[in-house]
Amino acid sequence: MRLWCEDQIRSWTNQRVRATVKAGGTPGPEGSIGKVAGAELNQRIQEAVADLLGPEGTAWSGAAEPGDVEAWAASLPFEVKGMLRSRANTIEGGTTEVNKNILAERVLGLPKEPDPWEGKPWRDVPRSGPAR
Repeated sequence: MRLWCEDQIRSWTNQRVRATVKAGGTPGPEGSIGKVAGAELNQRIQEAVADLLGPEGTAWSGAAEPGDVEAWAASLPFEVKGMLRSRANTIEGGTTEVNKNILAERVLGLPKEPDPWEGKPWRDVPRSGPAR
């Protein structure tokens, strides 16, 4: 029941965003709130499904040939696809962490995290890639 209630709230928030855009407005923080809440809610729903179904809910036929990713993915039960998909929700469209930072800084007015590299020459700022 708790998950259903949270999903209803998420749905109402999304309706508010769509109504704002349809009226010619710009979405406010509710877009980021919806993204964070929706992604985390989806993971909790998928975990509840896995708990309810038990080990049988995660088993599949294994009929795919080794290396045939498309056939393997097609052979997965719906519940497993949902669980895997729920992990992607926290990454796509801006990670949950980025959206939480946006909400903290722009909505709640909290200060940004200190940048230890601010004011340093570009050559001193660490970046990925081969060692210099």
